Amino acid sequence: MYNWKLFLLLLLVVVLVLGIVGAASYIYLERRSPVAEAETDFSFKPFTPEQFLRHEVEVDLKTSGKIVETAELKTLEKNVSEIRGLPVKEPIRFRECSEELIRFTMMKEMEEESPEGDIEADEKLLVALGLFPKSKSLEKTVTDVYTEQIAGFYDPETKDITLVKGKDTGDVMDELTLAHETCHALQDQNFGLEQPPLDVDTYNGDNDLAVTSLIEGDATMTMVLYARQYIDPSRLTPEAFSAAEESSKELDAAPPYIRKALLFPYEEGFTFAEKVYGDGEFGQMDASLRDPPLSSEQIIHPDTYLGPDRQNPVTLPLVDISGSLGADWKKINEDCLGEFDYEAWFEQYSGALAAEDASQGWAGNTIQYFQGPGKRYSLVSLTQWDTSKDALDFFDLYEELLADRFKGKQKKAGSGQDWYLYEADGQLFYCSMSGESTLALQATSKDDLVNTLKNYPTWPQLP
Repeated sequence: MYNWKLFLLLLLVVVLVLGIVGAASYIYLERRSPVAEAETDFSFKPFTPEQFLRHEVEVDLKTSGKIVETAELKTLEKNVSEIRGLPVKEPIRFRECSEELIRFTMMKEMEEESPEGDIEADEKLLVALGLFPKSKSLEKTVTDVYTEQIAGFYDPETKDITLVKGKDTGDVMDELTLAHETCHALQDQNFGLEQPPLDVDTYNGDNDLAVTSLIEGDATMTMVLYARQYIDPSRLTPEAFSAAEESSKELDAAPPYIRKALLFPYEEGFTFAEKVYGDGEFGQMDASLRDPPLSSEQIIHPDTYLGPDRQNPVTLPLVDISGSLGADWKKINEDCLGEFDYEAWFEQYSGALAAEDASQGWAGNTIQYFQGPGKRYSLVSLTQWDTSKDALDFFDLYEELLADRFKGKQKKAGSGQDWYLYEADGQLFYCSMSGESTLALQATSKDDLVNTLKNYPTWPQLP
């Protein structure tokens, strides 16, 4: 649903890989021979990365750190290329920098990648849905996870794999991370990670999540195959698992939806890759990178993408109605609630069974958030379902979600055959169904909700 994920997920390898293969290490450190380029190193004490961002300090990884060339790295590059079946079109450049420098640079890039106000708008939408607590900052939460533990990353802009200086030579997790990032470099050389159809400006958050899951699933599958062929099981020590668990504390402490969103491309992406790789060849994966899945539904249910009748998401255009709400109103967010979002949302409040029933049959969605004066807001979510039965399931289960979310303190403020209205926590919640579609509205007052609903005259109006 939210585009802030994409930059984060393309660069970081989450500790989840331990549950798939065990763990790994940067073997390049045993005998490294830096070429003639001066190292620029930084100590951020007593300054924090946030303080440096405020003062707009510029640090360029292209001219920082050391370029590292070793026989071990060349061997790993060759092995990953052979496993994945993608040629090395240009020698992959590996650069070694301090963890502090990498952390600062990645934070700076994340700030530049997110237009001003985007994270704040995402936070408002998440809070309205009950997926993020009012007491926390989304920006800080993402930054804490983002900078928690950096093993290395591939940058599609510089075409470098940047490594953390001073890693332990026997750490098996780092070697697997390096294999994973090398796969990203090969994906970029052969398919273009920052070019259509893998990177398109008009993609919504669910489109982005699907593409990211394809990319990460491919790299994780490659890493697993690398581990099976080149990692000695004796290196999978309790210490390796302990270190990985230590490095994921911020991720573990993140709100459930954020944690699930960050792990989805690795968990579900890997499962998707297993399905694509079913015949033991990467040919179908290459075809998928040229024509990627475009919804989390297609990742969760690969047959909706791989089958003869591909089920692409339905586009549901909604006009900007802020002008009809008042002079001080404006639309600050428009995105898509995908099957993943519905599943995570319902699981958080109503449990796994309700989550599966409520999200099944998803076909498309558009959600908009309108900001009014002060804390006033209005939210519109239009969803298309595969069948009227799927729409009815959501219609019924959303009523249960409201009861679970507000612990029975919600109050029914009106209802009809195909609509209902609830009041809870100073907000109004409206839902209606028509055929294979549902319309859900939220607002801070009944007047604001009524004015919003008037823009959709074919749906049941409030008396």
